Amino acid sequence: MSQAHGLITVRLQTAAEHEDEFNDWYNLEHVPQLTALPGFVRTRRYRCESADLRYLAWYETVDEGVETGADFQRIVAHPTPWSLRMRKHYGEHRERMNFRLMCEVGTAPTPDAPWMYIVHTDIPDHIVDEYNEWYDKEHLPRCVGIPGVFRARRYTAVEPGAGQPKYLTAYELSGRDVWESPAALQARKTPWTEKMRSLFSNTRRALYELVAPTLTHEQAIASGVSVPDGRPRTSS
Repeated sequence: MSQAHGLITVRLQTAAEHEDEFNDWYNLEHVPQLTALPGFVRTRRYRCESADLRYLAWYETVDEGVETGADFQRIVAHPTPWSLRMRKHYGEHRERMNFRLMCEVGTAPTPDAPWMYIVHTDIPDHIVDEYNEWYDKEHLPRCVGIPGVFRARRYTAVEPGAGQPKYLTAYELSGRDVWESPAALQARKTPWTEKMRSLFSNTRRALYELVAPTLTHEQAIASGVSVPDGRPRTSS
């Protein structure tokens, strides 16, 4: 399996009356369709009840160039009939971002971690070097040492849109209470952390629950997926 150095995230929301069909479309057609494309490594889906856009699709890619590549853009330009129908339901309630991996600490959990805590933020340009040093040398190693934290990864957005934070950090957790445990609070209580957090801006924090486990590129190809011209894509 290829190492993932890129990430595409899609956050979106649909009305409650369409939610069942929305999840069926994502799990049965859309995720397999995208994950079978060249450059996609694996995909998972999450949900956060308190977020402005409840659902999160987490597409890990070989690098940040996959989003602008011809295969992905073909899917965007030529959606299936089911995708067209779902686009009408979620409309403008959607955000897509493309990232490059900056740092990874810890071990990928098997099976998937049931929870993931995500922090989006911006930081002033003049402090970026210290911000990166703090995250990589102190903060991520301390956080991965917290019982119940499997892995931490940090990303930078390739071309953030208007209002979108540039940096993203994701922590994979064994339970929903891990991040507010006494050990977690202690790990995050350092003078350097206090200094850096005081400089955060445009910050978003959310705890997500896994709703659809990992689908790998190989599994997506083997299962056969619908493509825009209506033909199934298979491994044969």
